[in-house]
Amino acid sequence: MSEHILGHGPSRELVTGATGLVGMHRLAWRLERNWPTVGLHRKDSDLARTADFLRGRLGSRFDESWANLVWREADLMSPMDLEEAMEGCDRVFHAAGRVSFKPGDEAMLKAVNERGTAHVVNAALAAGVHRLFHVSSVAALGRSVGDEEGQQRVTERADWADGAGASPYGLSKHAGEMEVWRGMAEGLDVIVVNPTIILGQSGYEESSGMVYQRAAQGRKYHPIGGNGFVGADDLLSVCAALDKEADAGRQGVLGERFVVSGEDVSYRDLMGWIAEGLGVQAPTKPLAGWMLEVGWRLASVLALVTRKPPLLTKDLARNTRKQHGYDTSKLKAVLPEFAFTPIQEVIKTATS
Repeated sequence: MSEHILGHGPSRELVTGATGLVGMHRLAWRLERNWPTVGLHRKDSDLARTADFLRGRLGSRFDESWANLVWREADLMSPMDLEEAMEGCDRVFHAAGRVSFKPGDEAMLKAVNERGTAHVVNAALAAGVHRLFHVSSVAALGRSVGDEEGQQRVTERADWADGAGASPYGLSKHAGEMEVWRGMAEGLDVIVVNPTIILGQSGYEESSGMVYQRAAQGRKYHPIGGNGFVGADDLLSVCAALDKEADAGRQGVLGERFVVSGEDVSYRDLMGWIAEGLGVQAPTKPLAGWMLEVGWRLASVLALVTRKPPLLTKDLARNTRKQHGYDTSKLKAVLPEFAFTPIQEVIKTATS
């Protein structure tokens, strides 16, 4: 496949995790504008799924755009391959990562989210990349003290602590983000976004796609807590807007991180909207605390017998009882005109 620049527009960008939820949306956004783009994939990546997604987004333009999209194969654990993949790229959009809250996945999370990000940073510096856009997570941020009702408001300024509430996933994303800041100190232009739970197509099998799968089972019970959610298209629109502001020389964008959350939603409402879209029974009964405590213990015992990861863990059981809230005032100060799509509408589109 030839590698050529599409006209004289924006510089070429490498997208890591190009076959994942965020990466596929980034590819679509750039290809819609005929911008030169390189998609990074592992040897065993499912390019057919990415092609199906882009075909649905690009319509009649798909064949030409797909032919112009450059694919390069590299593993995050191979710094030399990453450096070669970045050849000729002025920017890197780092969306590759792993999400897991299962016991036993700590080593995998550390390898991909921390060491993998370090390798991306090192390769970018060696390849002469100008800007690194890093998709992190709110899990990488600290947690402020809850109010009287247990509400936790998370901001970019929250102090990080390796204490209670820091999951192995959060630890790995935080460590990965520290590698990005190290890259900035060594000369990279850096922008970091910290999205909440990302909702995209309902058929997606990994990450936030599990939200749809569990709700689709028509369960009677719902967790009593809530969390922040953002549509994948909104997240990519925010990234594009921040890129544009940085290119225009806007102060307070480069070298900063931004919480990106469309809306704080209770799990009851979330599961109800998904159930409505999928035509299944919506949950009506709250999961009492004692039920969750018994549940994660039984799940642990069952996991020992079946030798399969437990469906419910201690951290997950206790986390779903909390009301998590997110402060996006820093982002709104930079993008005052941006309006997020209501999560109910995001779900309706994804399940239609």
